[in-house]
Amino acid sequence: MKTLKEYLGDDRMLYVVSGMNVYDVAKFMDLHNIGAVPVLDKAHGLLGIFSERDLLRRCIVRELDLKKTIVDDVMTKDVVVIEASDSPEYCMQIMKQQKIRHIPVIDENKLIGLVSMRDLMLHDVKVKEEKIDLLNTYIQYNG
Repeated sequence: MKTLKEYLGDDRMLYVVSGMNVYDVAKFMDLHNIGAVPVLDKAHGLLGIFSERDLLRRCIVRELDLKKTIVDDVMTKDVVVIEASDSPEYCMQIMKQQKIRHIPVIDENKLIGLVSMRDLMLHDVKVKEEKIDLLNTYIQYNG
């Protein structure tokens, strides 16, 4: 069974730093086509996550000036994290229980990536398709 560390591979981790304004963070997210981004301090420690939901509920609805609002003031600070040694299936279970769409992955207390529910669902579909192909092959050669 694959671990989250294997699943993430060597992909470059996208993040923003504390103190950035929400407008620049939103532009960064749009540029990279992502729905959430970790917010790190200068030592690359995880402070929180900023998501499209945070943008909508904590900024737009309150009519905040996005160029003057600092991401630290509107990000989600109480973040659930998961270990890199855990499986994607276990990760999906945690995300369902916690009702979250994005979860940071840590390895030895160091952030190595961010996984979305969409990423995990696509992984699950791929695994199931491989099983179906294997079973079809088995049926064809043994039937």
